[in-house]
Amino acid sequence: MRNIVLRTMTFFIAIPLLVALILLLPHANHLALNILVVIASGLGARELAALFEQRNDGYRGRNAAIPVLGSLVPIVQILVGFDVFPQSAVQIAIYAATAMLLLVEVFRRDEEGFRHTLSNAAANAMIVLYPGLFLSYVSRMTELNYAGPLILTFLCMVFFNDTAAYLSGRLYRSACERLAAKTGRSWEPRVVLPVSPRKTLVGFAGGLILSPVTLIAAHLLMPQALPASTGRLIVIGLAVGVAVVFGDLVESALKRSATRKDSGSLIPGRGGMLDSTDSILYAAPVFYYLVSVL
Repeated sequence: MRNIVLRTMTFFIAIPLLVALILLLPHANHLALNILVVIASGLGARELAALFEQRNDGYRGRNAAIPVLGSLVPIVQILVGFDVFPQSAVQIAIYAATAMLLLVEVFRRDEEGFRHTLSNAAANAMIVLYPGLFLSYVSRMTELNYAGPLILTFLCMVFFNDTAAYLSGRLYRSACERLAAKTGRSWEPRVVLPVSPRKTLVGFAGGLILSPVTLIAAHLLMPQALPASTGRLIVIGLAVGVAVVFGDLVESALKRSATRKDSGSLIPGRGGMLDSTDSILYAAPVFYYLVSVL
């Protein structure tokens, strides 16, 4: 119950702050939001490094370079939005950072250190991409027409999906427990995947339905920002809804590998930064490309 209260409080505090940030501070290509993306990427990278370190594979991620690596792609993407760099600068930055991190492994001081080359190189390369590359698509959204309403719609799709899945899943589990107590039979909830045994098919369906509903409601309120047919809006909404679930499950797999329940303790009721942005990570590229194309 305490966790539900904390999640609810965080939700009702975070949503108004994000709305104010997006709608009241659109100046300089939504610079305030872009700064938040950079901070979230850096903090998420530190948490990911801690997960790698938890595995005890010889990786040492406690250094100042980790947040820089994690926020590199969003920073370059922001500069692209300001026309400082061409769009190809993002790919160049990823190549340059990955090549440098691989090259560093050549200069080990002793032969024993090469035992950790594979784990170090894999961890550092992933930190460049996750969460930074995925979150950089939120920055790319600031370059779209009607950027503010579109970003707000996207975040509502993610948060409403996540909240509806959580609440419907808990209600379903409670109903199964009551039926088991009443009938004396076992009523086991149908889970989505073993990687996250608390996630049920009912919760997945509850969240999935809300994403297209949110998008259609946004279209009715702001038709000029989303000039698409109902069929296309449903396709976009369902695709984003599925991506929200995948993002959550991927982060669950990472935490399971590190035998951690949460990626951190930064946000009350939510855990760490990765716990709070995992759904956004996978959904942001899907939303950006589908809105751009459809």
